[in-house]
Amino acid sequence: MSAQGFNEVVQVAMVVPDIQSAVKLWASVLKVKEPEIVETEEWEKTNMTFRGVPSRGRAKLAFFRLGNITIELIQPVGGPSTWSEFLEKHGPGIHHIAFNVGNVDEALRMLKEAGGLIEQEGKFKGGGYIYVDARRSLGAMIELLYREPT
Repeated sequence: MSAQGFNEVVQVAMVVPDIQSAVKLWASVLKVKEPEIVETEEWEKTNMTFRGVPSRGRAKLAFFRLGNITIELIQPVGGPSTWSEFLEKHGPGIHHIAFNVGNVDEALRMLKEAGGLIEQEGKFKGGGYIYVDARRSLGAMIELLYREPT
């Protein structure tokens, strides 16, 4: 992996209105077992912000871990989020591509220089994520995934 971490796409994520139906259909198409559906944690653990404002937006998630990439399905639940806004404006579809990054500050700096704006960020056990809206410059929403130092 390069110092910036942009040499390996690890995930493509889609926002869906009904995750149970989407999981069944994707599992059938991929000919794999249906993954567990999990729900993101409460704000007190994630400290999620949407466009710089704390938000209690949550999501149901399912991960199809394939040989070279993970397909993530996201069903928004609760308050404001990039996921609920995407679904409302565009309907179901590809929301972002994700990269694991070693130096999140450097990766974020590079995306900002390329015209990206922070859309949403939060934490999960052992790490965190930042969605950078670079659709106007790079043609995609980019998720930076990082691990907290142990």
